[in-house]
Amino acid sequence: MIAAAQKQSPPPARRRYLVHLSCVPGLGRERCGYITRIHPWAGRNDLPAEACERAFEDECELIATINPLLPSGSDIRDVFEHIESPRGFYYLLRLSREEAAQLGWCA
Repeated sequence: MIAAAQKQSPPPARRRYLVHLSCVPGLGRERCGYITRIHPWAGRNDLPAEACERAFEDECELIATINPLLPSGSDIRDVFEHIESPRGFYYLLRLSREEAAQLGWCA
């Protein structure tokens, strides 16, 4: 029993990140290009850290990158109308360091 517990590695550390998805006209080959801006979630008294960005080649790359990071049953295609609006769309996600890097986190 103890040997089995020792073989299991702990899950990767996760922290909350604020992810802003938006559409920038004329950025890509499509009618707009998709960008994520990501930074660690700051508490009420903390100043937010500087955001990092990632541009996606097209909406297919955005879907393939974001969907695996969303909670079960969520699909980014359900919010494209919001992403393409002037304000964009925000997710508060609990991510590992590697997952955050996929979205452009640079620290």
